[in-house]
Parts: sequence; structure tokens; C-alpha cells
Amino acid sequence: MNAVINWYEAKPAPVIFVIGSESYLAGRAIRQIRVQLKEEFPELEVSEIEEGNYTPGALFEYASPSLFGEPRLVIIHSAAEGLKEDLKNYMSDPADSVTVVVRLSNLVGHSGSIRKELSKQALVVACEEIKKDSERIDFVNREFKTAKVQIESGAVRAIVSAFNSDLGEMGAACSQLIANFEKVTIGHVEEAFGGRVETNAFKIADAALAGNATEAIRLFRHGFATGIDSVALVAALTMRIRQLARLFNDRNAPAAALGMQPWQVDKARKELAGWQEAELAELVELAAITDGDVKGGSRDPEFSVERLLLAMARAN
Repeated sequence: MNAVINWYEAKPAPVIFVIGSESYLAGRAIRQIRVQLKEEFPELEVSEIEEGNYTPGALFEYASPSLFGEPRLVIIHSAAEGLKEDLKNYMSDPADSVTVVVRLSNLVGHSGSIRKELSKQALVVACEEIKKDSERIDFVNREFKTAKVQIESGAVRAIVSAFNSDLGEMGAACSQLIANFEKVTIGHVEEAFGGRVETNAFKIADAALAGNATEAIRLFRHGFATGIDSVALVAALTMRIRQLARLFNDRNAPAAALGMQPWQVDKARKELAGWQEAELAELVELAAITDGDVKGGSRDPEFSVERLLLAMARAN
């Protein structure tokens, strides 16, 4: 067979090796295979052999034809002694209407031996660790595209910034937003997850608009050193600045007309203290310049962000 596909392309085949170190993606891939089979065969029999529980010969016991011929799914959650020889024998004459899924997380021991010798005869589903922000952005965009839910680019970057150390939490955050909104904005992300992030765009914006420039810059420098997404940060700062500008023009406007939650309006009214119209106009313009700087328009985007934070805090 000698086919390798990505985790999100996982599909049934006689024998499937789910490889790679990212357990969350492996779980998603296996679940996707199971759901597809269950949709096609409601009478599907599922057998799972948990990690450490495989014994030689168990594969043939679970994959043997059932009395009534129901389709079967056999999931083996880790390699073990005897499994390679069993797979060799089984793959030479696989059973009809049976799908065998084997989780092989690394290239050492029994797992590595099976991958090296037998992968060409199986459908291989790759579940490698996601390390780059660009890959995390692709992951989030795919989640929403698959669910047919729209999401703003700033909201995507905010999710990535908030959950860049835990892919499982990122996936759960996407699921929660998908369940609650038809189109997800950065405001929805802030409302749902702002308090769960140690250093994030929302806390930085809060510090700046409270007039605490020192704290805002400290939080930003810590976040910058630990991988915060500057583009997502500036998108969040710009959103807050525009909220202030809209409210300045109509202080009695209802929350819905401003595209804000009531608590956001109350907070913005307090943050407006001390601002003049010309100062807000300059701040909106500076935010647009900073957005261009962090998207490649400046050799020193960190300086540009700090300049914006100082401007946000100066009038308070």
C-alpha cells in the first residue's frame, strides 16, 4: 500500500498505522476512522487493546470472522512483544470487513521495528508534533473550515497565542467556539478565554488602557520572549482602541449597536476617562501603522508594539 496521509485525512483501510508523537492528533485520527466506519456499518463491533495489554496471538482472536459476519474494528493502542510477527502473518491474508488500527508513537523498540518493516504494507496516518505557529494557525483554520463556521484572522491568532503550549486545549477551545457562534471574532475569544492565559493580548491591553505602561510593557516582553504572536496582540489592541473610538462618538449607544457585550461597554466607558477626540484619532492611526510593522513592515516590530502601548497608556 505504501501510502502516508495526514491525521485529518484518516480513513478506513484493512491495516492502519497511526504514527507520530502527538497523542492528541492520534486520538483524533482514530476517532475519525471509528466514526466513519460506524456511519457506514451501524452494527460495527469495536475491540480495543489498551497500552501494555497486548499478548501474542490476540490480533487473530479479535480480527477473526464473527458468527454473524458483522464488520469489525480492532484498535491496538501500542506495540508489544509478538505484535510484529502477528501483523506479518495477518497482513499476508487480512480478514474481510475488518479494520486493524495500530498506534505506533515512535521509532524505538517494538514500535520502531514494526514501522520500519511493515509500513509499506499499511495505510500510514502521520500525527507528528505541531511546533510552528504557522502549523497551529493551519490547525485552527482547519477546525473551523471543517465545521463550516467562519472565524476572523485575528481570532485565529488569538486562539493560537492563548493555547500555543497545549494542542488538546486549543482543539477544545475551537470546539467550544464552534458550538456557540456562527462567526467567531477576537471579542468572542477574549470573552471566553481571556482569563485562562498567563500572559496574553487581553491582559496587556488591560494594563495599557489602565494607564500602567510599565506593567503592559513587562507583560509584552515576557510574552514576546515566550512566543506570543505579535500580529494577534496588535489585532487585540486595535480592537480595543476601535471600541473606545466608537463609544467616544456615541456614549449612550447600546452594546449591541457597538458590537460589544454590556460588560465591555462599562469597561470601555471607564477607560475613556481623559481621552480627547484628536488623541483617539492619532491612536487609531498609530494602531494601523503598528499592524503593518508587525506584518513585515518594520525591522523592529517589538519597538513598534511598545510605542503603541506607551501611546495607549499616556493619556490616563
